[in-house]
Amino acid sequence: MNLLTAEHCHRCGKLLSDLPQTAQVSVPVEQTFQAQQAQMSSRPPAGRISQDNETGRKTFMWYRVYCGVLLFLYIFVAFMGILLLSGFGAESQQDEMEMMITGAVYGVIGFVFAVAYGIALFLPRKPYNWVVGIVMIAIGLTSCCFLPATVPLLIFWLKPETKAYFGRES
Repeated sequence: MNLLTAEHCHRCGKLLSDLPQTAQVSVPVEQTFQAQQAQMSSRPPAGRISQDNETGRKTFMWYRVYCGVLLFLYIFVAFMGILLLSGFGAESQQDEMEMMITGAVYGVIGFVFAVAYGIALFLPRKPYNWVVGIVMIAIGLTSCCFLPATVPLLIFWLKPETKAYFGRES
């Protein structure tokens, strides 16, 4: 029932036109239901996390440190692969062949991951970089040596504050 167009009181049945003017209630426009709804939809919801927050900033800084460490580790692995590929220190023909195969594998893996971590290190703070970070942290989780660093980093990476820092909805 639309009370604004009603002619009778829905409780007592009296004609509304018979009521004295003092019985009519007028509400200022800014207090109407529609005006309040328009105001609520224009402001951010309560509890929304600021995009520039300390938890996100610190987590991103430690993520960059992590990427830098792994970048240098994989550069070292690639360098050692090249050293093995050259046959340095081989004592027999069989040792030389094994070292060349091992060197080729180390060189390729070291180069590929060094490029990946080098790119991840310098990516800007954008929503897609949050996903890249998950992938880079997951790669680090495959090594038991990096578990003490990657598990806390992953925990902080998945927090709503860090997602908000990257502009992603939680």
